[in-house]
Amino acid sequence: MAAQGGLMLLPLSSRPVGALVVDGCGTALGLGVACMLVLGAQAMLHRGWPARCVVLRGLMLALMLPGLALALLWPGLVGHGGGMGSVAQGALVAPAALWPLLRVLDAVPPGLSRTARGLGAGAQARLRLLWLPLLAGPVAGVGMFCAVMTVLCAMAAVALQ
Repeated sequence: MAAQGGLMLLPLSSRPVGALVVDGCGTALGLGVACMLVLGAQAMLHRGWPARCVVLRGLMLALMLPGLALALLWPGLVGHGGGMGSVAQGALVAPAALWPLLRVLDAVPPGLSRTARGLGAGAQARLRLLWLPLLAGPVAGVGMFCAVMTVLCAMAAVALQ
């Protein structure tokens, strides 16, 4: 196991830092686009069919572990990293990244924001007093997870090129 770690450091040290940065940016782009798509689907499902949100969560759960494994192995499987390969790596990480956030959003009662608005809370007050306390922990955890996975995927893309 230690020999494998040593073998990975040699290809990483012989590659330019710019390749690592470009692969990291591509992974972050793919992750961001995939997260926006999933959050948009969540918002549409929650508005139209609140009971169907469990389907989206089930899909995300089913794709979580295979997506993480495939994201790290992607450059070795397709033969190259960078470009659209890095974007695909980011998209494969999205199910695992959004799982905690979707769990919190599904636990929020549907009329909570409407009730706060009815009680006189403006948009800034609702953000500060309602959504920030509810989502601060999960968003921070998701942000740290995304940063770590972006670095790991960029390292895998550079090392396996």
